[in-house]
Formats: sequence, C-alpha cells, structure tokens
Amino acid sequence: HQKRELVAKGNGDYAGATSAIYDVDAICLAKAYVTAGIERGVGLGQGPGPVVHTGFPSTYQHYPTVATDPTSSMDSFRPMAAASSPSAGGDADRIGRLLPIVDTVEWVEKLANTPGIEDIQLRIKDTEDPGIILERVQRCQATCKQAGVRLWINDHWESAIEAGCYGVHVGQEDLVKCLAQDGLKRLRSHNMALGISTHSYGELAAALGVKPSYISLGPVFGTKSKKVAFDAQGLGVVKKWRQLLPPTIPFVVIGGIGDPQAARSVREAGADVSAVIGAITQAKDMEEAVRSLNEAMQ
Repeated sequence: HQKRELVAKGNGDYAGATSAIYDVDAICLAKAYVTAGIERGVGLGQGPGPVVHTGFPSTYQHYPTVATDPTSSMDSFRPMAAASSPSAGGDADRIGRLLPIVDTVEWVEKLANTPGIEDIQLRIKDTEDPGIILERVQRCQATCKQAGVRLWINDHWESAIEAGCYGVHVGQEDLVKCLAQDGLKRLRSHNMALGISTHSYGELAAALGVKPSYISLGPVFGTKSKKVAFDAQGLGVVKKWRQLLPPTIPFVVIGGIGDPQAARSVREAGADVSAVIGAITQAKDMEEAVRSLNEAMQ
C-alpha cells in the first residue's frame, strides 16, 4: 500500500511553497500518477511488475496530501455533508447549496432572515482593528444564532472563536498564519468548522492535509468582486477537483457565479455549493435571486 502523504519541509515558511507553485503542482500530480501506476502494476515472476502508465490523475484515492507535522496525525475538522448527499453520516450538518459572502453587518441581517439561506460568510476587509472586527462578528453571530443560520468568518478566526461562530474560512496565506499561531488546534478544540480556498493542485494537497469541513475552488469564472492572482479556472477544473476530492468533503466553488445559469453549470460539473456575492447583493429582488440560485443548485 502506497502512502499518499507528502511532508512539507524547508525553512518553516509554508507559504513560501506558493512562490514555486508550478513545481509543487508537478510534484503532487507526479505522486498521484506513480501511486496509481504502482497500484495497477502486475507482478512479473517473483518480483513486482513495472509501474503502469495511466492517465492524468483522476481519483482522490491516489491524490497526495501535505502533512504539516509528519510526527502526528491531524484530527479532522467538524464534518459536514453536502445538501445533495444521500446521507449526512452521523451528526454531520448539511451545508446549504448557497454560501453568500458579504462584508457588512447590515447584509448579514438581511440574509439571515431570507428563506433559503442556511449559511453566510462575513468577509471584513475595511479594517484591521481587532476591537471593531470583534464587535461586528459578535453582532452578526447574535443575528445568525437567532435566525438558525450558520455564520462563517473569513480569516478572522480569533474573533470567530470569541463570538462562538459556527466556522471559519481561510485562504492559503491565512491558513499559514493560523497554523503558526496554533489556530487550527484552537478551532478544533471549540468544535468549529473550517473551509479552505484552493487555486492549484499544490494548494489542494495542502488543504486536504488539514482535513477541513469543506474545500473551495476559484475563481471559476471571471470576477470583479475581488482582486485575484489566479485566472478563471473554468468548468473543466471544477470537474477535475470533484474527482480529486473525497465525496465526504463538500465542494464549494466561487467566482463569477452571477446568475442561475452559471450556478447550474457548476452544479452539473460537480460542485455542491455556490459561493456568491453580486448575484445576491446586486439583485433587484434578493429573495427571488436566492430562490432561483438554490433551484439551480438542486
């Protein structure tokens, strides 16, 4: 049996790997390719046979994960199941088909009481003041708790813990910072959920090593909601990510999903959840937008 785990080594700067992102991608894909080839190899005589030449990696069973600490086994984060999953399995919560991302308390208050909204992500980018951030997060958590909606906080994991939020979403750089400050251990100790952004094969391996509640990919299409360092991924990459993700991990996509047609296309490509911004915040009829987007993600 071939272990699928890679070990992150170097000067301790986990983010530094992203500067050589194509090298990391190549290593991860090569590891998956070789693992698949060994598994499908046929013995010759008394010894093992040659590695079989297979196609492009197409299954999570062969795809590697990156271990941040090879000396210990990392526990999984709070498990979640996709809304379309046949069974949630145990006590796993079902993540909604839509994950609206907003940047103000007022928008959280609007969405929390909108039919069809089960999860909301708060992305605060206009201040770095810890006191202001905590106050906003606490207000939003109080609103969501009363409405029975799960609140996810983008990046500001310490405030999320203090406010008692459901979960946290981090990008790769903030994942590094969180790891360096023992944030992952603290989040697990509070039984909080964790979502992680990915944009490349190397980042996917890193995210899988953390065993998060969900993994996101983006931007799928071109987007004006956020400055991004990556080109649009396209539906082909969405399909590939679905193959490389274990079915137990909900798959979230983001970027340019501005209408039901786009939502339907990512759903057909294998996404479980559409993270949306302008499709809701710029809609003339917010409730109708939520209804039609949810329907497209069925």
